[in-house]
Amino acid sequence: MPGEDEPVPAGESRVRRIARRLQFRWSRTRPWMARLRRNGPSARVVGWATVLSLGVAVVFGVLSLVEDEEDRGEKDEFSVLELSAGQSRPTKTTKVDEATGGRYVSEEEATTLYVYLSNNTDDLLVFRGIKVKTKRFIEVSDCVLGVGGPVQITAGYDIDLPKQGKSANKSILYQLRPRQAEGISITLGTEAEEDGIYELEIFLLGGSEYRKVGEVIAFSYPGLEKLYPRDLATLPLHDFPNASCVRRLDRTLTDFIAQHDSVPKEVRTLQKGVHMTAEELG
Repeated sequence: MPGEDEPVPAGESRVRRIARRLQFRWSRTRPWMARLRRNGPSARVVGWATVLSLGVAVVFGVLSLVEDEEDRGEKDEFSVLELSAGQSRPTKTTKVDEATGGRYVSEEEATTLYVYLSNNTDDLLVFRGIKVKTKRFIEVSDCVLGVGGPVQITAGYDIDLPKQGKSANKSILYQLRPRQAEGISITLGTEAEEDGIYELEIFLLGGSEYRKVGEVIAFSYPGLEKLYPRDLATLPLHDFPNASCVRRLDRTLTDFIAQHDSVPKEVRTLQKGVHMTAEELG
């Protein structure tokens, strides 16, 4: 540019002129950079660098606080007061007799999932769906090999418990009034022949996406813990449990309990009964 003691050749193109000016300005910084390497930065430079770094730190600190507040607002929109699956209630189910193929309606006790939330906002919260995902399934049987149940339930539960790694959804209408607490309950069961323990993740559909509420441990049917201990003294030979099967179930339940900070008392009762049977079998 004029005034910088820079010669301007006649007829030079605009691109070449810009490139030459950049090269000229870069050459003028070399003495300053050499002094910086030899003498170090001046007090003025250090001062401005300190002010600049503090300014950047403040800006990023404010942004972090804003993000934290937004995340906290989302998490604190509602509080989980209770999430359990230890209760039961009667429900009508459709059964099929595998021997005859006949269908009939029967009233059964079903495991009940209970969700109790508190709305921490001044707005109405509406959930229009619930999703249950099986994180882990432990099959619990009487360990009588080669024997299956003659009757299978085909319908009747609000949610048919999915296989491990799968999920099941159900449409609901769950409304939480501002600053109020409300609960919902749904029945859980399985149409599969295998019974056992389900470790479940629970999600609610608020708006356009599911939000995780928490995790819960549930039996495929209420009273599963009563399957053990087996009264070996009164069992006929064809109903005698397989010893290795019972010992394997004992180890699995013991490990499962050890991996969790807390489990329902029914799970501990079941494990104790299985362990007693395993010891009696030798």
